[in-house]
Amino acid sequence: MNKTETTIVVLLFVVLMAWFYFQSIFQAPPQAAPESLPLVPESVEPVDGNPDLTPPVLQTPQVREPTLEPVADEAGERLPEQLAELANSDMRLTLTSWGGAIKSVELSAYRSLLAADSSPVELDFSASPALSYEGIPGLTAGQDFDLAVNDNGLEAEVSRRTAGGLVFRRTIRIEPSGYRVAIMDHFRNASGEVVKLPSSGWVMGAMRLMEQGSSDKVAYLGIDTLADAGGKGVEHWSGKIPAWFGNKGSMLSCRSMPVHGMATSVTERAGTAMAWAAVKNKFFVQILAPAKAASDLEMRAVRKTGPEAAFALDAVSAALMWPEQALAADEIVVREAAYYVGPKLLHAVSQLGQHQDEIMEFGFFKPVCKLLLPLLNGIHQRVGNYGVAIILLTILVKVLFWPITRKSTESMKKMQAIQPEVAAVREKFKDKPEKMNQEVMALYKKHKVNPVSGCLPMLVQIPVFIALFTVLRSAVELRFADFLWIRDLSEPENLLANVLPIPLNILPLLMTVTMVWQQTLTPTGGDPQQKKMMTIMSVVMMFLFYKMASALVLYWTVSQAISIGAILIQRWRQSRVELKPA
Repeated sequence: MNKTETTIVVLLFVVLMAWFYFQSIFQAPPQAAPESLPLVPESVEPVDGNPDLTPPVLQTPQVREPTLEPVADEAGERLPEQLAELANSDMRLTLTSWGGAIKSVELSAYRSLLAADSSPVELDFSASPALSYEGIPGLTAGQDFDLAVNDNGLEAEVSRRTAGGLVFRRTIRIEPSGYRVAIMDHFRNASGEVVKLPSSGWVMGAMRLMEQGSSDKVAYLGIDTLADAGGKGVEHWSGKIPAWFGNKGSMLSCRSMPVHGMATSVTERAGTAMAWAAVKNKFFVQILAPAKAASDLEMRAVRKTGPEAAFALDAVSAALMWPEQALAADEIVVREAAYYVGPKLLHAVSQLGQHQDEIMEFGFFKPVCKLLLPLLNGIHQRVGNYGVAIILLTILVKVLFWPITRKSTESMKKMQAIQPEVAAVREKFKDKPEKMNQEVMALYKKHKVNPVSGCLPMLVQIPVFIALFTVLRSAVELRFADFLWIRDLSEPENLLANVLPIPLNILPLLMTVTMVWQQTLTPTGGDPQQKKMMTIMSVVMMFLFYKMASALVLYWTVSQAISIGAILIQRWRQSRVELKPA
């Protein structure tokens, strides 16, 4: 998880800890101590106008200038651009003769806009074609290449001979389905003498936000890398990008950064050999994994410009770097790479190897996330709607945790039953804290009560809730998935967005109602301070959830509703028992 998500998770964790604490500890002693159901709630584009990401020379001290020297185009008039296409059942690659690289990628299974009849998502790399070279005279995006596509439409060959006698041949191959692209580049020295292949960069296309709206989506632009050695693991650079522009705080605080005089684009070197690199937005990603590790990585970021006073990222990109290499006459150098370009699908990126599934950023609770996401997708395959699937998943989680919750509830009842004795001990030894604690613990031991057992459901359920927060917040499966009045479960409802100053989100309001309702059904022992605290926490939860993905709020609301139903059913059962004759 990036810093923004981590901050939100910490806030949620603190509030949920307090919520569970008050729900499980400050219960009034029962009148007849009937057996009850658990009262603890589950915690459970089209893209236009891409600017070139190659940064200009900047005069600000925070900005590192690009190390690639500008390369003059070879003499000659540029030919008209020629395009060629490779297509399978899932994507369409458009190749350009300008640079011999990928101009755009169309993802047929994903709409570009919310409207059902909108065109497919297109990742537009026209300003700086993906997999083009920088730094090699005669082989950059400024030159014309020859294109040829095989009859099967799954393989293409790109070629060019430079004025210096360097023959370049590239093979691009895709599979009949999926989002994998195989790249093989051949450099042959046909000059008859030693030629230097200069240090160069292998460019990845710019990734931009595909959603329009609030600046909090800036956190979903990121760069991930895996160093070739050192055992450091996958590094997520999104939280460090604001510092490249001069911000010393987090992604949350960077929105208040003054943009006057700030560089519009920056570059940063990783400073180590790279096994692979990825650039991504909220739902889509490019991953470039060379067969032989690159010597370095140059990362690039561009901020938005315009009348907005707040800092916001516009695009991120990267280039794998290759060192200078001398080629003897007729010597051939081959560079191979696996290139994934498409949606952030767990099952797809998990097959790539080299920990490339870490681009999902599941964080500490990755094992739980990897269990919940396939489970959610499996339920969806059977019911056909992600809203219904989330509701069924909520019920399933409740059922799975029922034994733990029931055991905790029984322990809570024992705790409540001895509260008068505990109060008497505390009153008797109120001036002797150490003696009071000893006597209270002796009382717990006498009645075989564990004072922390009421926290067990909380400790088990909070990892599940945080895992669901992580999964539901950026699952591409939920993009434009509708449910009832909700048009996109991956976003807040944003009803009447063009009418009201603040868009209307109904689910967070319903969630707050369920929390307050549950409080009224839960005895508080007449403690007005506790009642006030519970109400405050409900309001805090509403503000925390108001701009979150509708899918997450739906989960929490349904979980609360199930807990309320359990309480009402238990009360109904108890009333029937009391009406029976002795």
